[in-house]
Amino acid sequence: MIDIFLSASVPLPNRDRKFFETADVFLIREAVRALVEVVLPRGHITFGGHPAITPLMSLYAKTAKLGSDRITIYQSAFFLGKFPRENDDFADVRYTEAVENDLDRSIERMRIEMLTSRKFDAAVLIGGMEGIHDEARLFRKHNPKAQVLPVPATGAAAAIEYIEGDYPLHLANEISFASLFRRSLLPKPLDE
Repeated sequence: MIDIFLSASVPLPNRDRKFFETADVFLIREAVRALVEVVLPRGHITFGGHPAITPLMSLYAKTAKLGSDRITIYQSAFFLGKFPRENDDFADVRYTEAVENDLDRSIERMRIEMLTSRKFDAAVLIGGMEGIHDEARLFRKHNPKAQVLPVPATGAAAAIEYIEGDYPLHLANEISFASLFRRSLLPKPLDE
């Protein structure tokens, strides 16, 4: 069984414009859908709940008739009362304590708990804003042998991670997300 960490969001126009202006919302949605369809039959996805991503994960898991028990969502209690109703669709939602009403420290706590909760095989970065960079940094720190796979065609922070990192050239314009995830994340057959 493979264990994947998903770092994803749809950039908001009232945040840093460099993320919003380069984001491709359609491709963000398609990449999340493909990840669910490729990974869930064979493994597990963990992610930090986000108002744009949690409903997509719920919808795609239901549409593909894949169990939501293979998805773990982390949420900070800082956002108590603001969680998407789709949280109720998942069997494993973990709430981390807020830190003295401090948003940044509360999110940092949630991310550390999330990224140390399992032995991840890979992180997949889709779209996103500042949080993608923070999660990629923490993921590398706590999972140094695991793969980090940005999906640059989705734009935003994932594209910046790709540009600033050392990744294969073929990733730059890859939009056949299911094929990308099969090639990059699934174990190779023994006869190869």
